[in-house]
Amino acid sequence: MSRMNWSKKLMGGVAAATALSMVLAGCGTNESTNKNDTTGQSAEGESKEKISVSIYDRGQIPKEEGTYAENRWTKWINENGPVNVDFVPIPRNESQQKYSMLFASGDAPDLVLEYDTDFLNSLWAQKQLLPLDDLIEQHSTEYKALLEKVPALRTLGTKPDGKLYEIGMVTKPEVLGAMVIRQDWLDKLGLEVPETVDELYAVADAFANQDPDGNGVKDTYGMNLSQFASFYVDAMFQNEMFIIEDGQLVRQFDRIKPAYDFKKKLFENGIVDKDFLSDKNGQKAEQDFASGKLGIYLAYRSVISKNFDTLKNTDPNAKVTAMAFPESEFGRFGPDFNPAVQMTGAINANAKSPEAVMKYIDFMVTPSTVETLTNGIEGEHYTKEGDKTKPIDEKKNETEMGYLNDYRMFMPKYIVESNSVDGRQLDSTDPIDQEWLAVSAEMDKLYLNPETPHPGFTHAKFRPSLDKAMTTTFNDGWNNMNDTMAKAIVSGSGYTVDQGVEDVKKSWYASGGQELEDWYKNWYQENKDSWIFMDELYTMKF
Repeated sequence: MSRMNWSKKLMGGVAAATALSMVLAGCGTNESTNKNDTTGQSAEGESKEKISVSIYDRGQIPKEEGTYAENRWTKWINENGPVNVDFVPIPRNESQQKYSMLFASGDAPDLVLEYDTDFLNSLWAQKQLLPLDDLIEQHSTEYKALLEKVPALRTLGTKPDGKLYEIGMVTKPEVLGAMVIRQDWLDKLGLEVPETVDELYAVADAFANQDPDGNGVKDTYGMNLSQFASFYVDAMFQNEMFIIEDGQLVRQFDRIKPAYDFKKKLFENGIVDKDFLSDKNGQKAEQDFASGKLGIYLAYRSVISKNFDTLKNTDPNAKVTAMAFPESEFGRFGPDFNPAVQMTGAINANAKSPEAVMKYIDFMVTPSTVETLTNGIEGEHYTKEGDKTKPIDEKKNETEMGYLNDYRMFMPKYIVESNSVDGRQLDSTDPIDQEWLAVSAEMDKLYLNPETPHPGFTHAKFRPSLDKAMTTTFNDGWNNMNDTMAKAIVSGSGYTVDQGVEDVKKSWYASGGQELEDWYKNWYQENKDSWIFMDELYTMKF
């Protein structure tokens, strides 16, 4: 299928139907002969098969709500759904280690939910995943309909053997990374929002050296480089590993030097925190922004939002403006984002009853289920005013529903309108909320823009599956580049950016880089008319 035909089919399917058909929960009786291990009893006495489903444990569920395995919503799912679900908590920050242990012991859940598509690819390579084509064709109604409405789910969930293995979520595109600037500092110093990387440097330099907060002390930073900020500077220069250039998918090296020359110049001239490499989780940069000591802040939008309140309470006159990523000699690009489609799960090849797992998947993607697990129970968590929902008690809802997101990992979230952005109600009368909502709306306008795409040939979640050896080459190449070039930033004249680039090249080709380049080149020529590339991701809006 050509990319143009794929796009027409996608948009035609969405236009033809805005919601999925309803499915009756628990509409049939279990016909399995092995009921000792796989069945339970519903409230009405009907036999329900048992399945196991993973759920991320983020350690954030309120004690009064129970656990990730047992709480009001797991109870609701089991009471209203067609199967009995045993939820298996998976530590979020150690998910892959936990899954590996469970698969090794034969105790992995029937439905594996995981955001890391590289890890799902590795499970497929180990033959741990079940092909879904026949299962969906014969036993699904709701997810089958979703595949027809959103063909990208099938494209992205299909592995090199031509079979479908993964299920996915359909949502609205969401800005992740963002860049904000202190507008009040610009006004005080008579400066404009920078449009180019050269202008960005000049403004950051002024913020660090011209006392923008007016306290007579040199205690401000122009911008941050910690955590994700360094990658966002890379994005300005299109410093990705693989890019499309002259009709080929190539491993680039010529963008590394200008990106790191820029970072080194910021570092050597005291415009960024000299200890930025130690700020691995970005907390020091958060504190600098929230306390009014940082002029340009690059971070996740949610992190900026969280610290925006502190900044405004510290300095009510502080004014923050969202800004586009400045243009470099390679073009103008944007930050990372969550696309409208994301593959998030797969069925264990050793699942006792794949048909029962499919019943659960169908139940969870039904509009009524999506609405309940998004808004809660009508009359208890929200009321309706026309076609709009209004929370009854936001604090209560945060306690009782704030941990629900991971239970919705493969839901078609786009069918339910959200009443909040970054945890702020759209109809909030709080002036800080109103100010942030305006900033956030500007971020959507700036960053969900096909004219300024995130660099790279496709989203990281949609890169083609690689075998174990090439995956190692890719990951080692990425990590080595960042570690080597970070050394070039902070080493003064002892280790130059040019030396760093040469060392990155040598390491890449010494560890199998040429083989991976050849593989990607061939893959692109074979798939350039059917795969989903970066430009199309910006048109997938619901």
